[in-house]
Amino acid sequence: MDNAVTAGQEPGTHPKGAGTREVGSDGKFFTTVNDAEVKFTEATPKGEHILGKAGLKPADDFVLIQLLRHSSRSVGLDETVDLRAEGTEVFRAFKSDRIFRFTVNEHGYEWGVEKIPEPEIRTITHTPEDEVLVLDRENGDVELTPTDVLDLGAAGTEHLHTEKRLITVFFEGKPFEIHRGIYTTEELKQLFGVKAGYELEVINEQGQLMPLKPGAKLRVKEGMKFFEQVPCGGSS
Repeated sequence: MDNAVTAGQEPGTHPKGAGTREVGSDGKFFTTVNDAEVKFTEATPKGEHILGKAGLKPADDFVLIQLLRHSSRSVGLDETVDLRAEGTEVFRAFKSDRIFRFTVNEHGYEWGVEKIPEPEIRTITHTPEDEVLVLDRENGDVELTPTDVLDLGAAGTEHLHTEKRLITVFFEGKPFEIHRGIYTTEELKQLFGVKAGYELEVINEQGQLMPLKPGAKLRVKEGMKFFEQVPCGGSS
């Protein structure tokens, strides 16, 4: 493909018992916008003030996004943000007039531009390197690679989930930890050390043994069970 495949706390509140952020040594409250630190004398600046402090003017040309642990949300120009509350450390701003939405593991995210690279998704969703990001599709899920860009411009909300990069499958009852993905019959035979002249079979979703034809491709999933079989159909 063309490297493109088609909130925390309530706004303006400082919940009782929530974690708090310390004021800076200069007595000012601080946060970051697009990785640049900005400071305020008041604890509850409006979205417009945050953008202005970051040098992003006129403010109504920009979308301000607050990054949270398991979500992100847009902040309105007239909406106040309590910088004493945890989760107000990082903001992103985009020159845009639209909000785009996607989910990861059923957590909702808002973004300010329609295209977002896989590494950016991984960063803002805190997805570890031993997991992969998978785009939900009715005709077959799509695993995103580091060079892919998710297009959020289509109607509706894109939904993703994470899966472990390595999975465990079984050959003749012995576990094998392999990279998830698509394998040819020959690649699997070599991986498992299938005896020369033997066929490779897999238990399908209906619980039946299914021989893998030469040159066939199979998306290998967690827990799959494989067996070798003599070509005449006798037991190995």
